[in-house]
Amino acid sequence: MSGIDIRIQKLFAARKNLVISAIDHVLEYGDQAGLENPEKAIENCRGTDALLMSRFTLKRYGRFFGGPGAPVPVIRINWSSSFYYPLGYSRGYTRIATEVDEAVEAGGEIVICSLFLENGNEEMETENVRVFSEVVRQKERLGIPLIGECYVVEHKDLTPEGLQNKVKRVTRVMAELGADLIKCFYTGDGFKEVVDNLPVPAFTIGADKLNSDLAVLQKAKDSVDRGARGIIFGRNIFMAKNPKNIIAGLDAVINGGTSPEDAAKRFGLE
Repeated sequence: MSGIDIRIQKLFAARKNLVISAIDHVLEYGDQAGLENPEKAIENCRGTDALLMSRFTLKRYGRFFGGPGAPVPVIRINWSSSFYYPLGYSRGYTRIATEVDEAVEAGGEIVICSLFLENGNEEMETENVRVFSEVVRQKERLGIPLIGECYVVEHKDLTPEGLQNKVKRVTRVMAELGADLIKCFYTGDGFKEVVDNLPVPAFTIGADKLNSDLAVLQKAKDSVDRGARGIIFGRNIFMAKNPKNIIAGLDAVINGGTSPEDAAKRFGLE
């Protein structure tokens, strides 16, 4: 058993599915409603099992992560141009912004890195694989789990079948390159095919901000019903009217067998 295996066991502990949130948006594009005050955002998300952030967010606010029941800190390794939404970039040029050993020095227990493929630029995509593979080598040396992130920039322009096929292909590539966990789009009824094609656990993302708490709970339920081991929701948690209650509601749905409607009623969600 490796350090990676031990840390993944600790992440899941006795829980079947995980509620994870993300506050790393401002690393990519600097301005996100709900993240103006990092301390407040962390406090709102403390009921989650893990929390995605930048290395320097963890260094500045590490006091929130040392006590019992604190979320596991997950450090963003890459910076990618396609995440810079204000300028509308879409090609996915990627660089390592934080080395894995720097993430560990800050207190990170897991790292996350994106891999952008199928964007029409062979040279860029080959370089992205080189970057991702370098992160894999670094995390293997240190025994740190890696979440491979499949974010489909052009998801709104794809048919459901097109999105399904791309997510299925790219997530498997990441697993074969060495990702220990996967973060990806929920693709609807066909999502079980994505999960069945993977040798590692997968989490779904919230992607766009949904219109209601009930929709957030339903997406989480649908995800785990089709094989996800939990969710990684950013704006759908930290921008909620009551983040702590939506976290409790998500846990009740994906671990307690509560229906989204009952969970919404129980926790005063809309």
